[in-house]
Amino acid sequence: MADQCLDDRSTDEIMLPSPLTPNASRHGRGRHGGSFTKNKTRGRAYSAIDERQWLISKALSKVLKLTTNGDDGPEPSDNWANCEKVLAHDEISVLGIEFFEIQALCNLSKSKFALKPKPGISNPDQNASDYMIGNNPSTIVSPVNEPTSTNIIALSLQSLSLPKLIVYETSYANYPLVLASGGIRRAGGQAYLLFKTVPLIDATELPPVSADVSIYIDLPLAMEKDKNIKWFRSETGAVITEGDAEGKIDKSLWKNVVGRRADIGILYEDGQVKKEVPIGLRGKGAKPKKSGKGMVAAISEIRSHEKNIGLCSID
Repeated sequence: MADQCLDDRSTDEIMLPSPLTPNASRHGRGRHGGSFTKNKTRGRAYSAIDERQWLISKALSKVLKLTTNGDDGPEPSDNWANCEKVLAHDEISVLGIEFFEIQALCNLSKSKFALKPKPGISNPDQNASDYMIGNNPSTIVSPVNEPTSTNIIALSLQSLSLPKLIVYETSYANYPLVLASGGIRRAGGQAYLLFKTVPLIDATELPPVSADVSIYIDLPLAMEKDKNIKWFRSETGAVITEGDAEGKIDKSLWKNVVGRRADIGILYEDGQVKKEVPIGLRGKGAKPKKSGKGMVAAISEIRSHEKNIGLCSID
């Protein structure tokens, strides 16, 4: 009788499937209670093994970065480091990392790291002294090819292909930052600013745009105002420039700025701010970075969890 009451109570507490998604239980819970993980099986929300691998990966990334940058890390060889010396590094030894843990991490699918035998060793043993460690080449993302001097054409006021109007596109949230900085600036690591050419309809009417905010520049007029800025056309037909000495296209060179929404219209024209982006469209901005947890504190927390739940009970 007691079991029947419990079954009735558990059934009543769980709502029936939604009519919109009949195969999915409501409240994120199954009919048997308990939450489900991504693999649709019951499991813990915390895994000491996953946390341990995360700590090892973070420490390895730091040590290998020091090595690549030529700091006081282990001796590098073509972006590969002596695995034995990596294990002896302070950032690694403080965690008590063993070589078999490094091997397990490198054998994971899509691992960030890879091991290879040292030159001259054809049959390595299971010893760190026989291996080199580095970033897995298959997971390194190649940077986007920047235009080079071999595939760009310099533009001048006498160029036959000089476009009359170019445009730089941005978002409602980013435009106030661009305006406050005094102009369009190159981001860190960006070699060129990129502008689209604007084909005028009937020589006067602007074509429809898809960007939130379009910053238009009369290119011949901008070239006359600031002759120190070099302009180029890329092989794709876009107009590119490095900007001035600060990597910027000053707002004094802008013709006007237009918001895509009809109720916003012209935001900036002829050196004057005509309207501001509504506060509701500016976005919440980037959240400030929170200070990371110290390595010692993280290790202590992991060890306390291991004592509480016991590593032997983890699947």
